[in-house]
Amino acid sequence: MDTQLQKNLIATIREKIPQGENPTAYLTEKLILGTESVYRRLRGEINFTFEEVAILSRELGFSIDHIVGIKQGENALFNVHMLQDSDYFDIYTTKMAKYGAMFREKSTLPDTRARMAINMLPYFFSVGYTNLSRFRIYKWMHQNKKIASNDLFSDFTLPEKITEAHRAFCADIRSVPEITVIMDDDVFWSTVRDIEYFMKRGLLARDDVRMLQTELHNIVDMLEQMATDGVSNSGANVSIYVSSVDIEASYLHFESGDFHFSQVRIFSISAIDSYDEGLCRIQKEWIDSLKKYSVLISKSGEIQRFEYLNKQREYIDKINLPEPEIP
Repeated sequence: MDTQLQKNLIATIREKIPQGENPTAYLTEKLILGTESVYRRLRGEINFTFEEVAILSRELGFSIDHIVGIKQGENALFNVHMLQDSDYFDIYTTKMAKYGAMFREKSTLPDTRARMAINMLPYFFSVGYTNLSRFRIYKWMHQNKKIASNDLFSDFTLPEKITEAHRAFCADIRSVPEITVIMDDDVFWSTVRDIEYFMKRGLLARDDVRMLQTELHNIVDMLEQMATDGVSNSGANVSIYVSSVDIEASYLHFESGDFHFSQVRIFSISAIDSYDEGLCRIQKEWIDSLKKYSVLISKSGEIQRFEYLNKQREYIDKINLPEPEIP
């Protein structure tokens, strides 16, 4: 991060923290970091991550554009879509269409490639599955009080335009000819925990859980096929790695010729987007650097592939199904 940009960010954070609050204690709680990590950020020794900046921007109410020094009307360095407005379904479908068009149109150019480092199941995998994609949005709406806290998943339906957007996006993402995926050791665990939470709340019925389990198993099977063959169903060359170190967030870098795009997933179905060449380059290098701490399981590493995929299957199977309803 540029030195002046970093100074601006730190000064703004200090200014916006509520009066009487200890800055270190405040940031430790909000960012779930250790005290020393917070000290180093406030001293400018290490940078705040994309996700941390987004959290603080929302919590403290400052504009990222203001930090960067971009005037209203100019292109923002970060495009943060939080889906907080009342027309969130319209925003969501517009974003999905925009991403899909980008992948479809840019993938006709030479040197097109997508890189992902993921610590949870990405929407790229789940969006093609009816119940998982519905559950992902249901969870977000439940958390953000867009639906009642006791609304059942079985009663939750998505507008047709969302379903259509998912179908179109699935077709568009298949056009990317080369994909690298670096996966955290527990990619499926967060989704399993979400399912268990809503199940314990009585919001997921036995049949709902079974459907979600089936689709999760289908994704593991898809990963196994791609890892074994090194090729996706659409013919894309796929390299899959399993990381030996924790991946803090889910990152995406997409390049096609001179075009670059990067994304960091935040707040469930939201993301921070950037088209800035410098930031995209850093994100690309960061994702590639994780290979040093990862094992390639595509067309190699058979033992590691078997162990990793079976571990994900065990997570899925450990979900304790609700007792069947008595007629």
